[in-house]
Amino acid sequence: MSGTPAAAAPGAFEPGMFRGPRVLRPLTPVLRRVPRPLAAGTLAGLAIADGLCRRRRFLLASEWAAALGRRGVARWRLAFALLANHGRFVAEEMMLGVDDLADLRQEVVIEGADHLRAGEGGRILLGFHLGPPRTAHVLQAFGHPVRSAGRLQDVADDARWAAARQAGAAVRLPGGIPLGRAQGLHRIRLLLKEGAFVYLTADGPFGREAFRIEVPGRDLVVRVGWLMLRRFTRAPVHPVLSYREGGRRVIVVHPPLPVPEGDPANDAEVCRAALTPLIQAYVAAHPEQCRYLAFPRWERPA
Repeated sequence: MSGTPAAAAPGAFEPGMFRGPRVLRPLTPVLRRVPRPLAAGTLAGLAIADGLCRRRRFLLASEWAAALGRRGVARWRLAFALLANHGRFVAEEMMLGVDDLADLRQEVVIEGADHLRAGEGGRILLGFHLGPPRTAHVLQAFGHPVRSAGRLQDVADDARWAAARQAGAAVRLPGGIPLGRAQGLHRIRLLLKEGAFVYLTADGPFGREAFRIEVPGRDLVVRVGWLMLRRFTRAPVHPVLSYREGGRRVIVVHPPLPVPEGDPANDAEVCRAALTPLIQAYVAAHPEQCRYLAFPRWERPA
């Protein structure tokens, strides 16, 4: 474990706010009553079974392994590990076995936490759909006043999310709704100007493509939203990557990207050059945790 709770994070989150996929909701009451390792193991097994029954997902996983140079038994081992991690990460998305945010501090190491304490002013914490989810909330559990931004789908009828949004603890960036995304980005811009730390992902299915990062088998598509915020606010941008190592979760907060360039095209290239080695090194070290590169939920730009 690394770090100690400092100032309270803005807004309060409860595990029940994180619902998970609709197909699992009939099982959710049972999964929430069992120990955390059992819930994660159950979803890992279900993910493997689902991947084998839905043949395309297993084929995509095995194709990903082959693209990374795995052959024979090593190829199948990586494919099965990828499917199992998908289930485990869904359990983390749902916060199964978590009674309160303090539970998220168990078996966590934060590298580069000093970057979250140095200096003043707003920061963009730039995540990716790689490794275990809910990074923003784990950072909150350690007392870092991080706001989270995302789609927040299926939460319109939950008053707890409405309260979190009202408090500025969560910002909705709805997918496929340009006006809604523009409003969300404007809200983030105001929060950054006020000195907030905002966690949002660089990749995903929505928004205009800015550039691509080459990795074996499939490029990682980076969107423009955070780049616009970076140029408008000149807030430092810290890449944040997370991975599982044995029983512990490691969150790495990297130093900020170079100072924004005046020309948008040049600035995008500077960021691409800085991010490419980080992402390529992550994929090489943790290919079994790159589920949305192996079988993405998005196949086309939006």
